[in-house]
Amino acid sequence: MKRHPGLRTFSDDHHHGLVHARRLKRAEQADLTEVAGAFLEFWRLETSLHFRKEEAVLLPVLARHGGDLSQSSLVEMLAQHARIRGLAMQLGDELVSREVRGGTLQALGELLEAHIRLEEREVFPFIEESLPEYALREITSRLEAFETGTPREPWVPDQDLPVTPRPSPGDG
Repeated sequence: MKRHPGLRTFSDDHHHGLVHARRLKRAEQADLTEVAGAFLEFWRLETSLHFRKEEAVLLPVLARHGGDLSQSSLVEMLAQHARIRGLAMQLGDELVSREVRGGTLQALGELLEAHIRLEEREVFPFIEESLPEYALREITSRLEAFETGTPREPWVPDQDLPVTPRPSPGDG
């Protein structure tokens, strides 16, 4: 299936993720440390950023245009993000202690593959069906703003905002 250009960057990332998932699942005892190190480098440079883009750009654009954020595949996607992050943390601890376990690599590889399949087969088609064309194009422009490297959400102005302090509990 041809992916909308607004989502194509996410699908392109998935190819690399599937390669790593396969390596994680097929790791032999002799190369557990090497496979773990390669995955954690991939995680640091690509996958954690991929997750942040989905959470900070893709889902907010969907919400902005009335998409159903309670849709089961979206909820599962976010749960998988948390599980994968947790396994990446565990793998990092195992690598530091020089006790990389094959079971951790296997679990991470299986979950990563299932996650990518969920996004490609359910999440992205749902988003493409739910959003009008202009909203799908907005994803691209918001991704460009996100990738400027600024730690804030660059589409929210940070100067000259009219701020009225909210009353605190106990203020009369």
